[in-house]
Amino acid sequence: MPIIEGPPEEGEAKRPLGKKLVWFVALWFGGLIAVAAVAYSLRALIL
Repeated sequence: MPIIEGPPEEGEAKRPLGKKLVWFVALWFGGLIAVAAVAYSLRALIL
């Protein structure tokens, strides 16, 4: 199984929109938490 999937083959069913949205929200939230953690860490070092 490849780590990175290519574009879907012609005639292959597309992924459901709900599954795509769940991944989008999960990645967005993970990025938000990572940026907040870095920001508060830097703030703690400065103060």
